[in-house]
Amino acid sequence: MAESGIAVLTQKGREAITSAPQDMSSLCRNILVQVDGNKSLENLQKMFRGLKGFEDSMQKLFAGGYIEVARDCKDLVKALVQQILGPKAPTIIKKIDEMHAKYGDACWEHMDELDKLARMFYGEVIADDLKIRIASLVQESRK
Repeated sequence: MAESGIAVLTQKGREAITSAPQDMSSLCRNILVQVDGNKSLENLQKMFRGLKGFEDSMQKLFAGGYIEVARDCKDLVKALVQQILGPKAPTIIKKIDEMHAKYGDACWEHMDELDKLARMFYGEVIADDLKIRIASLVQESRK
């Protein structure tokens, strides 16, 4: 899977959860149930690691219009944080959600809040890496 980001259900995907098409495989259904708008594509891949047909099932779900990748800057940043921190990411992800709720799309103008939390929980090296990579991603998303 070349793309990265947060997997989200489309309207068709939400409908398929309640009334799955007969030709949909059980693996596709299982994947759909896990797509909650918070998990990155990488997380889904890890969850289904080792299951034969995962990549094909994901391609079918994308091609069929059941799921898509969120392009919202906040979602891309959350996916990046998840990728960098792995199981230690929830603290920062919660802070991103809080900042976005408080400041909206201008939340990236308040990166010092996120940086302070990252330094407290993860140390200077990881906090600096996060700050640089998030700033770069935010800048790219504004182009």
